[in-house]
Amino acid sequence: MQISIGHIADLFGGIYVNTSISQGGAVYYLQLRHWNKERKWASHVEPELREETRLNKNYLEIGDLLLATKGTDHFAALYDGQYTPAIASSVFTILRIKDTNIISPFYLQWYLNHPATTKILIAASKGTSMPLITRDVIERLELPVPSLQKQESIVQVNLLQQQAMQLRLQINNLNETIFHQQLLQTANR
Repeated sequence: MQISIGHIADLFGGIYVNTSISQGGAVYYLQLRHWNKERKWASHVEPELREETRLNKNYLEIGDLLLATKGTDHFAALYDGQYTPAIASSVFTILRIKDTNIISPFYLQWYLNHPATTKILIAASKGTSMPLITRDVIERLELPVPSLQKQESIVQVNLLQQQAMQLRLQINNLNETIFHQQLLQTANR
């Protein structure tokens, strides 16, 4: 079954806040720099904004997906509540799933980060110096929605594949270290 994202999630934009004016340190202001290349939290995230009533309606909820829609680095990150309260900067479009009995946030994140989906979103982006993926494009994007059990299996297999890639990288690095050490020992004989 194919369903458009607009049918399964509410979308709203992140906001721009001038951090030099609203300093104080109670609210996290999530920006691209808070994720590393592997799309994991960066090592050091600090609250940057004062708590203000006007920000309350923009607080993220656990399970929200932050889709980077401005610029050239498009990815989806799942908000897990590790940093709370938090709001997303204007480079993100937030997707809030309407019914988690139909679609898992982890599955939607996997789908949005899939290379084929990324290619579709990049092709649909507008602008050259600061490409933008519009809300309309995201809402119309269709995705397959299998059973929750199958969604979970897909997510787990993807995680295992990522772990296998990391292990292969570590093995390659260790083999290279051993190789160079052996060459050095040969040179010293």
